[in-house]
Amino acid sequence: MMLKNLFQDSHESTMKWDSTMSQTQDYHASKRQQVFLPILIGLLVLRIPFMAGLIFFNIRWEWTVVIFDIGTYLLTTFLIWWELDRLSDYHLDTLAVMTIILFKPMQTLTLKLWGFDDDLLTFPSPSLIVWFIAIVFMIAIWRNRSKLPGIKPISLGWLLIGMMIGLLTALFLSFPMSLQIPSDQVSRGLSARNALAGIPMTFIYQVGYAAVTEEPLFRGFLWGYLRKLKWNELWIWLFQAGLFMFGHIYYINQHPISFWIIVPVGGLMCGWLAWRSRTIASSMMAHGMMNAGGYVFGYLVALFRFGS
Repeated sequence: MMLKNLFQDSHESTMKWDSTMSQTQDYHASKRQQVFLPILIGLLVLRIPFMAGLIFFNIRWEWTVVIFDIGTYLLTTFLIWWELDRLSDYHLDTLAVMTIILFKPMQTLTLKLWGFDDDLLTFPSPSLIVWFIAIVFMIAIWRNRSKLPGIKPISLGWLLIGMMIGLLTALFLSFPMSLQIPSDQVSRGLSARNALAGIPMTFIYQVGYAAVTEEPLFRGFLWGYLRKLKWNELWIWLFQAGLFMFGHIYYINQHPISFWIIVPVGGLMCGWLAWRSRTIASSMMAHGMMNAGGYVFGYLVALFRFGS
């Protein structure tokens, strides 16, 4: 009888301990969400009503893009640090973090090399804020590097797959892109050789400017959050592409082909890559390549069309 009571007491103690641990974990998860969700909403506000909305309503303020770009980078790096123990929940791995650290500052240098000294994001000022964020973030990541997953060969393979799919998608969309390029722009534009030669530098810029800004939000944090809400991933894939499309609402009047065809195809393709590879490193490479090659291939098709 004593033995039976002893086992019963032990079982009850274990149940109470498990219940306490479960409540503690739920509490910590709730506290994390209290920080995570407002930052996610802040990223969406910066992307859609702020930047996309101002451009759509033709409210021209030279600091719009600067506030969006730097604000998004700051919130993105903070969320990565905040969720450092759970990066895989948001399609983030070591390669994705390295890309976010390196390519954003490189964006400001490419503008300098191109001679866009009037652009507010051109190195050094006020883009030094970008460099400051990147350096602080890199130090924070380095101090917590043990929490980062190791780089696997399959991850490097997905980087190459992402670049290749981005290139093929840009080629596939070259004809609809060409329909948006006016003949006078072609007649006084670059030669085919010079246009193609500019793709590598444009790729570096586009990874920093577009991919680092948009991929962590749409294919990373938003995707992971909706998955935690038990959404079916097929619906997440479609929803993020639709929201990504809405984030480019300013194209709808002047560049309707971009809004109705090119942007949604890009959103679906990048979403598929992040979904399959479980890392936005692949979708960032694809995004950069689609943006870098998209206009160039469209321009070459337009050059052929108007030339013939």
